[in-house]
This record gives sequence, C-alpha cells and structure tokens, in this order.
Amino acid sequence: MSTTTPDRPTTRRPWLLTVTRGVLALFGAFKLYGTAYFTFFATTEQGGVQTPGDWVVAGWSAALAIAFLLTAVRLGRDRWVLPVLGTVLLLDLAFSLVKLTVYGENEAVGFLAVDLVVLVLLGLLSRRSGGRAA
Repeated sequence: MSTTTPDRPTTRRPWLLTVTRGVLALFGAFKLYGTAYFTFFATTEQGGVQTPGDWVVAGWSAALAIAFLLTAVRLGRDRWVLPVLGTVLLLDLAFSLVKLTVYGENEAVGFLAVDLVVLVLLGLLSRRSGGRAA
C-alpha cells in the first residue's frame, strides 16, 4: 500500500484578477448606493436631485454603477469585458470631472483616484495575460 497522496487538481485564481474584481464590485456597489441615496432620499439641502439635468446625471451614475458590477462578475470569463470596462472607466472619468467642475464636488477626486487604480490593475491584468482579455 502506498502512503503518497494523489495530486488534486487545483483551480487557482490569480490574485490580481480577484483583487480587481473585488475593487470593481465594491466601487460599483458604493456608486449605486450613493446614486440611490442622492436620487431618492437626500433633501435639496443635502444635494438631492432637483432639476432635469440632475436626473440625467443620476441616470448616468446608475448606469456606470451597474456596468461596474456586471464587469466585476464577468472579468476573466469573457473577452468583451476589457474593452467595455475601458470605455466604462473613461465615461466614469468624464462623470467625475463633471461632478468636480459643474457641481463643485471635491469628493469626485476620490472617484477619479479609484478609476486610475482600476486602470492600472487592468493594465497589469492585460500584461499578465499576454495582451489577451483577462
């Protein structure tokens, strides 16, 4: 009788992919929470939605949040995710610039920083996968 243990197949997840997916999911959830709060619960004094333009911005923010959540789930599984996520990040950068310049919300700087971190993570993922979709 042998005392060796048979090798078990491993399904190692690359840590970089896991971290990127986690950051995307948290970012999307936080953005969706903020959008819901300022759209439906915040008072006018708190910066709640007031004008038709505000509703456009709220819809833009909700779409970005949902896109972050969906791409977090699909990242590493589908080839279309990286180009779509790149576009979503560019749109979110533009969104943050609108929030910073038009609305004067300095909090947008934090969102810009997260966008840049995710872009760096995606660059690293792409590089690790040899230019293929992660």
